[in-house]
Amino acid sequence: FLPEATALERAVTYRDKKIKPLFIEMKNKIGAMAAQVKELTGQEIDTRRWNISTFGRLYMASALPETVHKVLNIDCDTIIVDTIEPLWNTDMTGKVFGGMLECINDRYRRNVGKNDGDYYLNGGIVFLNLDEVRVGNYERKFTDYITKYGSSLAYLDQDVLNGVVEQEKKVKLPMRYNTLSIYFYATYEQVLKIRRSKSQDFYSKEEFSEAISNPGLVHFTTCFLDGLRPWIKGNQHPYLKTFLKYKEMSPWRDIPLQEDKRSGLVKFRTTMIRKAPRFVLCEVASVLHGVIIPEKNYKRMQERVKE
Repeated sequence: FLPEATALERAVTYRDKKIKPLFIEMKNKIGAMAAQVKELTGQEIDTRRWNISTFGRLYMASALPETVHKVLNIDCDTIIVDTIEPLWNTDMTGKVFGGMLECINDRYRRNVGKNDGDYYLNGGIVFLNLDEVRVGNYERKFTDYITKYGSSLAYLDQDVLNGVVEQEKKVKLPMRYNTLSIYFYATYEQVLKIRRSKSQDFYSKEEFSEAISNPGLVHFTTCFLDGLRPWIKGNQHPYLKTFLKYKEMSPWRDIPLQEDKRSGLVKFRTTMIRKAPRFVLCEVASVLHGVIIPEKNYKRMQERVKE
């Protein structure tokens, strides 16, 4: 059920067999909770390009013993390139959910029922205070939110976390601990333009520059300016060599990179995007990501509520 947990299980088996049972137990419990989403909500959730297991992190407070007070969830398409000790030591007292700000506009906030300027945090790195989750009965709130919106949730558990957790219960974490792919391919101004976001609702230009020059975690998210992930041949990410270095140190070192199976049309489109004048590309992407996509998502969510 949990690709990330399965990957961790293989990794720790490679490193230290003594703690293998811990990962197996964690994977099974959280995976079971994710599998029960259909039972909990009374419906089949269309997860599209994601897996139903993505909801598992919402129920870790129940899956893990009460002696576990906080959890840092790191997506499996991420590499750690600097110590995360400062991140782990973040004061989460009285808070529920910590993450890095998404560069979005208020349409996305409206879609999940939040106010202009409220935090909308990326789900790639999710810091949860399990004590607060338990005390505030947030798992019940998560389930109710999923039940209400079902398959209309555009970003699944990310929308759930941002829609349910109150603004005062969220923590904005340093940007360098979740450096998304697009940040390496576009300038600060271009990123704001593409998402029609305001600088005051995102990180500063200085924080953006630090995240690029000195990242703590590199998140290999999909990006229209590249088109490929580093485990697929042809990727051009600046941290591709670092990814391959870690791959050589892992249990998967002998597994070859995947072939690029995109159609000729998709490959041609990516080539044209790379060659297009950047100001034209930003204008087109701004309409798509800043207006069309969030409005489409909003319409779908409103239709769901009316059912």
